[in-house]
Amino acid sequence: MGHVFSGAFPILAGKSDRVRSFARELEPHRSEWDRLSREGTFRFYNVTLQADPRGDVAIYSFEVADPTKVRTRFTDSPHDRWWVEYFLDVRGLDLSVVPGAPPPTIFTWTAD
Repeated sequence: MGHVFSGAFPILAGKSDRVRSFARELEPHRSEWDRLSREGTFRFYNVTLQADPRGDVAIYSFEVADPTKVRTRFTDSPHDRWWVEYFLDVRGLDLSVVPGAPPPTIFTWTAD
């Protein structure tokens, strides 16, 4: 098993449909997304949309074999511009600003 991460991000008002359309919007960037995911040692990447009375929340879960290979900075490539703009538009979070340390793991259970 690799390193598993997850995060819940509130969706800005009126942006849930854009999250639902993520796979379609990703298509023009798909080959670059696949290449970068492989280089980052991603084993899976999953997004779910959770309805909440206070507003929808996108829940991201992914596993990577080597977290040191996951990019934390973005370039001016078409893919990176799209991804940074997408996250800012639907979540109000600017990925071009280096994030802090990931939250601590509180509990993990795995089968034998």
